[in-house]
Amino acid sequence: MLTPKYELIYGNKNITRDVAKYVTNIDYTDFEHGQSDEINITFEDSENLWHSAWIPSKGDALTLKIGYEGEKLLNCGKFEIDELEYETPPDTITVKALATSIKKPLRQKNSIAYENKSLKQIASEIAKKHNLKLVGNIAYVKIQRITQNQQKDLEFLKNLAEEYGYIFKITADSLVFYETEKLKSELPTKIFNKKDLSRINLSEKTSQKFKAVQVSYHNPKTGKTVKTTVKNSGVVKGDTLKITSRCENKQQAILKAKAAMSKGDTGIEGTIELIGNQYLVAGINIELKGIGHFSGKYHISQAKHKIDKSTGYKTSLEIKSC
Repeated sequence: MLTPKYELIYGNKNITRDVAKYVTNIDYTDFEHGQSDEINITFEDSENLWHSAWIPSKGDALTLKIGYEGEKLLNCGKFEIDELEYETPPDTITVKALATSIKKPLRQKNSIAYENKSLKQIASEIAKKHNLKLVGNIAYVKIQRITQNQQKDLEFLKNLAEEYGYIFKITADSLVFYETEKLKSELPTKIFNKKDLSRINLSEKTSQKFKAVQVSYHNPKTGKTVKTTVKNSGVVKGDTLKITSRCENKQQAILKAKAAMSKGDTGIEGTIELIGNQYLVAGINIELKGIGHFSGKYHISQAKHKIDKSTGYKTSLEIKSC
């Protein structure tokens, strides 16, 4: 039988053995898009160690790895303590930390106008400002003007990525843009049958499927309203989603229509739970079998790994059909 294992580094010191008997649970949440990964570690504190000597400070660094004895551990990354929570009875301290990849400057509000830049140039400038490397294939999209008005760089990039059909994430040293449709088209990395899962909660939202998306925008050169329609080849019956968006040309309108269509083409979504699996992370595809109509390929948008002292290691996934 596999034995759950974790490694916890505080600053530069491995404290796993020191704290092991006090740890009641560890939660690690891996988000795919535009959000900081996070960990919550709860310690039993009947000896009052965290009342004084062992109390950490906000901003202190933590590194976490989880998995099983004798197997490769999942490197969850480096985190910065953001919050401490005390609860009783019984006496517990929960340390909450955010991934250090989402640095404070990324969460500060800025106002800046970008003129005559491509989508890639805008992303590149923000990456350079935060000493990050831009990773990913970004289609050439010319943007005459876009204003970041009292927005956090993180929020601005997230909205910009979504608008043009990309998933955006910051890792340790990189600002990454993934093409949403390309990610969803990748082959499944794991296959699970019904018996492999401890819990399944899936729902089909057919009302969100559209046979086409129509984008209306104002053409500043002609002063007229232009309508661009993109058809959904996978849907025969359904409504046409009509949106109004600021577009400078037809290319932008088509990309925004495709992004809106992709977002609407959820089909089936929900959560599954299974025995802990350190190879399941946000951004990959899996296949579910043996559940009839709900069998098929799914994309992981969020992965949560939890090691609990009483129940062991479990993984829960937020998934969407693709």
